[in-house]
Amino acid sequence: MDSLQIISTPDSLNAALETWFVQNELFGGAPYILGVDPEKLKDSAVVYLELNQINVDLIRHLKSLGNKVILYHMGGERLDKDISAYSECDLVIRNYYFSSIIGDAELGGKVVWAPNGFRTGVGPRNKTVLKKASQRQCLSAFLGWINNSASYNNERASFAGPAAACGENLYVMPSNGFAGGYNVGLYSAIMEDSIFAPCPSGNNPETIRLYDALELGCIPISLSHEFLLSKDALGMIGPIPFPILGSWAELPQFLEAMKAKAISNPLEILDLQQSCINWWSDFKNAIQKKIANQIQAL
Repeated sequence: MDSLQIISTPDSLNAALETWFVQNELFGGAPYILGVDPEKLKDSAVVYLELNQINVDLIRHLKSLGNKVILYHMGGERLDKDISAYSECDLVIRNYYFSSIIGDAELGGKVVWAPNGFRTGVGPRNKTVLKKASQRQCLSAFLGWINNSASYNNERASFAGPAAACGENLYVMPSNGFAGGYNVGLYSAIMEDSIFAPCPSGNNPETIRLYDALELGCIPISLSHEFLLSKDALGMIGPIPFPILGSWAELPQFLEAMKAKAISNPLEILDLQQSCINWWSDFKNAIQKKIANQIQAL
């Protein structure tokens, strides 16, 4: 991976929230470049990062120079984008897990899932200095677009009522639209002072909030989704360590029980938090190694 470079456009890089994660956690610090220099790219492996419409002409041009082309496809959470260009790449890495794509025999097993990753500015965080659960002032917090009417399975709507019923056990700060209403510094400060972080689905079950929570040392709370369980996704290194509820209607009772436990048995909460922190660290190492091995095998 020493000669690996990431090609993108200003528009894609400006729109992506997770550029640090992509560059450093997935591709080992490979540099971003804008534009194609045939001499500098000849006979090398190139990651083409795209957030919007895939430029098949760029893929063909890169391959004509003798490059191995790894498409890193961000977005596509609704599976409504043209992915016909996948077949022209040597390897495809995409977030938003769909088993129909990852296991597509016609694509020859060349599609690999990778997590969205934390938003740049939230991370990276040193896991050894994250605030312990016993030092956090807020039991749980949700900051985000709670009224997203287009959320997966209308999950934000099913979350809104129980969230309100949690009272002081859940700090809620609604935003106006995706990633709006407050800056990343306020977002990360509140999250890092919270023990738990409910992570209802956005447009897809896989939400950046989950990875933000893990990076900030929160204990995520989620409903069960395929990407959490599949060995091709977050189940790659074993079962996830954080709580999975049967429905968001269980949230008020769950948080009340956790508040009591934080008083009666605080070590259990600390152990759960540390398990999440360690698991996330191990997962990031594992996914980088998996991607590096895939690229080296090209």
